[in-house]
Amino acid sequence: MRVEVIMPQMGESIVEGTIVEWLKKVGDAVARDEDIFTLSTDKVDAEVPAPQAGVLTEILFEPGDTVEVGTVVAWLETDAEAAKSAPAKAAAPARVEAPAKAEAPAKAAAAPAAQPAKAASPVAAAPAADPGTPIGERSVD
Repeated sequence: MRVEVIMPQMGESIVEGTIVEWLKKVGDAVARDEDIFTLSTDKVDAEVPAPQAGVLTEILFEPGDTVEVGTVVAWLETDAEAAKSAPAKAAAPARVEAPAKAEAPAKAAAAPAAQPAKAASPVAAAPAADPGTPIGERSVD
């Protein structure tokens, strides 16, 4: 079965990435989650893993090419017989602009919601408003 390798979305505002280096070449066997290329965006540099185990049969973009998120950048063949018969050809500069599902970006832990400021009573606000008194010496007499 032929499987797409797509340019992943590395953050909410990231719309494209630049392929820095192919870690595998056409004809190489790859394991699921084995890094196959590195990419660079304006916010992060990362290694991209194979979506499934198989053989890398086609590379569509060369190092230095900037590619939109969701674009197919390479193809894997998961069927062993078909992968053996696939020609080992060099990286083809053909550009395929087919939409594809992007991997969900890793969500950063959300910052806790800011608590609204509570209004101080006039008794508490008066000593706090006096800039000449050190905080430790302020009282609400």
